[in-house]
Amino acid sequence: MALVMSLLAACSSGGDASPETTATTPTVTTEADPTTTVAPTTTEAPTTTTTTTTIDSTTDAARVLAAEVEADFLETIRLTDEAFRDPANDEKVAAALAGYTAANRDFIQERLETFRSMNWVSTPNPSVAANVIIEEPARLIPPSSDVVKMQVCEIDSSVVMEPGAGPNGTDAIVDAELYTYRSVFFLRLVDGRWLAEGSDELGSWTGVQTCPDE
Repeated sequence: MALVMSLLAACSSGGDASPETTATTPTVTTEADPTTTVAPTTTEAPTTTTTTTTIDSTTDAARVLAAEVEADFLETIRLTDEAFRDPANDEKVAAALAGYTAANRDFIQERLETFRSMNWVSTPNPSVAANVIIEEPARLIPPSSDVVKMQVCEIDSSVVMEPGAGPNGTDAIVDAELYTYRSVFFLRLVDGRWLAEGSDELGSWTGVQTCPDE
């Protein structure tokens, strides 16, 4: 189901100043032997190695963070799909809601309650597969260390049905429209899991199977 929400997380800007490292060349006051002459070159080498290692470490940490957020988010979407296909199943509903917090949790819970009360279920579209595409990897929102934002394109092709409500007891189609959304999601780290907290819709389209180029 579509998970697009209005902007619910405040972004703060900031930056870290990178200190500059100044190499100091030793002053020789006496005649140096060959070992002393090559000393400055030997001193500079560790500085270059340390800088490269720091950059690589920072890049790797960002990649690990993005992968962790993406894995948690996609698992939440999977569990949410299962809940909407069986909204009367308390265990599936609880599993889905566990992936959300704040306004997103309230929104999903209300939608699931509506489905249950109306006897609606979500079913896969046989012609168009639902999909969630991570367009921009998750990154921290400074100065926070537990809130990230991530740009997503969601193709919501699910068909909403009312079982047994059609002629001769057949299932009635409630909504078979194809919806596509581009959103920035905000997720918060809670007890080791990244939970969807809010989102900012950047665009929405009907009958389109992919998000248009920006």
